[in-house]
Amino acid sequence: MVAERRTLLLLSGGIESSVLLAQLKHAGHTPIPLFAHYSQRGVDAEYAAASAVCSAFGFAEPQLLDLRAEGLAHQRVNRLHVPLPHRNLALLSLALGWATTHQCSAVALGLNRDDFGKDAEFAAVGAVRYTTGTREFVSSFTALAAVVAPDVGIMLPQAQLSKAEVIREGMRLGVPLRSTYSCMRGRPLHCGSCLQCLARRRAFALAGVEVEDVEYETL
Repeated sequence: MVAERRTLLLLSGGIESSVLLAQLKHAGHTPIPLFAHYSQRGVDAEYAAASAVCSAFGFAEPQLLDLRAEGLAHQRVNRLHVPLPHRNLALLSLALGWATTHQCSAVALGLNRDDFGKDAEFAAVGAVRYTTGTREFVSSFTALAAVVAPDVGIMLPQAQLSKAEVIREGMRLGVPLRSTYSCMRGRPLHCGSCLQCLARRRAFALAGVEVEDVEYETL
């Protein structure tokens, strides 16, 4: 194993991080998958999805970043679908520490071109803001990481791709996309109507993939 190719990624079980695992392996990296449990609504489905993609590519189950108590503390107050405020800032900061501990040369982020516009989209409908998914946040975090951990780079292999293009890349790499999960409401099956589900359905349609049709609840 070449230490310089060890790359940490936060594997949520969603489309982007699942495809990113395959991209890293295909590019010759040794992915170190880390799953964050912060008492989110869909944690069981997310973890099952993350484990499924690890198994598909010959990896053990992802290591656990255990923030259950912290997430529950916030959830008791605001009961949001994302109980950890400014989630990406908290998770990426901890991931940077894990990367250093596990001698990784990079942290890979599964943010695509569509993600960078979500903050404005969410704000427009009065949903929870996604300020830690903007280009400004990524740029600022990358600069901070260069100071804090200069030996650990920040990679965004999907930054120039749309969600539909990420799906096509996942198809090409043999990712079990049907097993991925990203519902904001945390239902056993995707609800089909939350912002994440709508984006997911739209992206699969644009990618020309019909495998999604039976995955949603009957509304």
